[in-house]
Amino acid sequence: MEQSPITPPETRAEDQNRPPEELIQGLVQELQRLSESGRRPEVIERFGGLHPVDQGEVLDGLSRYIQQSLIADILEYLEPEESAELLGGRKPADLAQVLDLTDADVAVDLLQHISEDKQQETLAAMVDSAEVSELHQYQDDTAGGLMTLDYPVVLETTTMPNALDQLRLLGPDAEDINSVLLVDTEHRLVGSLSVTRLALARAHMVVGDIMDRKINSVVAVTDQEECAGVMQRYNLSLLPVVDWEGRLAGVVLAEDLMDVVAEEATEDMFRIASVGGERIAGPLTNSLRRRLPWLYINLATAFLAAVMVSPFEDTITKVVALEVFLPVVASQGGIGGTQAVTLVVRSIALGEVPRRLGLRLLPRELALGLIHGVALGIVVGFVACLWKGNFTLGLVLGFAMLGNMLVAGMFGAGVPLLPRHLKMDPAVSSAVFVTTFTDVIGFVLFLGLAAAFMDHLV
Repeated sequence: MEQSPITPPETRAEDQNRPPEELIQGLVQELQRLSESGRRPEVIERFGGLHPVDQGEVLDGLSRYIQQSLIADILEYLEPEESAELLGGRKPADLAQVLDLTDADVAVDLLQHISEDKQQETLAAMVDSAEVSELHQYQDDTAGGLMTLDYPVVLETTTMPNALDQLRLLGPDAEDINSVLLVDTEHRLVGSLSVTRLALARAHMVVGDIMDRKINSVVAVTDQEECAGVMQRYNLSLLPVVDWEGRLAGVVLAEDLMDVVAEEATEDMFRIASVGGERIAGPLTNSLRRRLPWLYINLATAFLAAVMVSPFEDTITKVVALEVFLPVVASQGGIGGTQAVTLVVRSIALGEVPRRLGLRLLPRELALGLIHGVALGIVVGFVACLWKGNFTLGLVLGFAMLGNMLVAGMFGAGVPLLPRHLKMDPAVSSAVFVTTFTDVIGFVLFLGLAAAFMDHLV
């Protein structure tokens, strides 16, 4: 049954008997009053509390009242997917009127979530589409797709008073700016200057005299992971973006990049468990579609493990105690491998592992696997010896645990690095494959050693 639109709790009692048209008109007028009185945060809070159906009708109502600027303000606080869902059904000309009033990066984010044909029609209908078109040419996971064009830039020959005047023209937006970027006459990036040094400098000086020429930058096609690595390494709040000739194209701000990378890291965690894109309150069919295929794959790998164990049926029959310890070897290897996978995928997602240094993780994880294997092998070997009264069984179990933990470390780090090297997503169900490797190899190691030392076990 389709859910009907609901209004926020604070207005439901007084509005429950009002016709829908009158209710929407009242909400539109309320948002207009809040906007005209300068209470924009309350506008966003009030709009965000509405049912999605009501949100769409309120935006239509604002359009009828020629409140495109208010709609543009609301879009600044919505996710691109939400904006596209609310406004994607509009005619390109109507959508263009709203996007002309938004920041270029907000407009680009929305355009990337509608059809290609409608993107082109909307761009053609915009009055000022130059900045939007420039940003739209880049992939959204690159520096060009993340950068903003609204950042103070001055010529290196500008005097201090003139540079300060340019900052004052920014108005309230200048509060969040702690430095300005300097360019030459060909718009090539040459340095930066903190606002503090700019304010304290003598009036007769030019900004180029005291600028910092050591400035990190990236080209527009740089992947967002590499951008994050540069910003984290050098503790930057902004990262200039240049073209291949060194001309300044825009700026990536730390808050924009960190939001994107954090979201990507979250998605990677979902993909590790094969639930990418799923939400706890989402449709049941969506959850089934995302989970069931990987459960089938896991079932197939379980049968593979069973096939690998079948040649050792006689060994298990002769020494029934082996069956008791099979889950111990397999589960510890699976946990160790999943730990390594999670750490490596998270590090890749956050830009902590440059592509050229990825292989350096293997020796580290192998060393950890060796240490874990020795520590766990001693414990399980001692327990097996004490429990079953068989010293050889303890040795077999201990060495099998050691070997499986080494395998867990190697595959836990290697499985995510291989698809990354092939320019694929390293997070896609890495844990499923690592668990399969550790299960199969753990079983074969344990039962193979048991078969080799059968004379001492029976």
